[in-house]
Amino acid sequence: MCAVPEMSVEALTAEQVRDLYARRLTRDFPPDELKPLSRIEQAMTRGEYVCYGAVEGGAILAYAFFVLLGRLALFDYYAVDEPLRDRGIGSRFMRALIEGPLADMDCVLLEVDDPDGAEALGEVALRRRRLVFYLKNGLVETGVKATVYGVDFDILTLPVRERPSADGVRRMYARLYRAILPPPLYEKWVKIH
Repeated sequence: MCAVPEMSVEALTAEQVRDLYARRLTRDFPPDELKPLSRIEQAMTRGEYVCYGAVEGGAILAYAFFVLLGRLALFDYYAVDEPLRDRGIGSRFMRALIEGPLADMDCVLLEVDDPDGAEALGEVALRRRRLVFYLKNGLVETGVKATVYGVDFDILTLPVRERPSADGVRRMYARLYRAILPPPLYEKWVKIH
């Protein structure tokens, strides 16, 4: 068993985000789940988007990108560097985020690929594994599902202050997407079930 490196949670610079996007996000997420880098950079400039890294010795072991709307946050991307997976880094990073930058949020939402929407058995297993990871690390199921740009998601919440109702989750989720998408795009591409 390999030792788990010591890490700190750091807000990432625009340059680090550009590098992560080019080298890792494009590998870690399918093209239909990647928003344009320019949109991320613009939202960061407006204070509506923040990115954190689990950093050790200058290396980013894992990253978490969030959409922000006041004290409401939505996990946009979360991944551990592929060669470092299955070593506890993802769980340690999640705990550090919960105890650190997310501690002052009223609510944190997360989209996880709906396992029921996968066609291949391997994809079903991968989606279930991701869901189990988030549940064991403090997120809870809400019963809310959404389809965004054709991708089916289960919506989880990290009840920082209190656990919102399903209707509350739907309202918060809609507020987040209405804040980041122009009305025609929201109406066309965001469906909350």
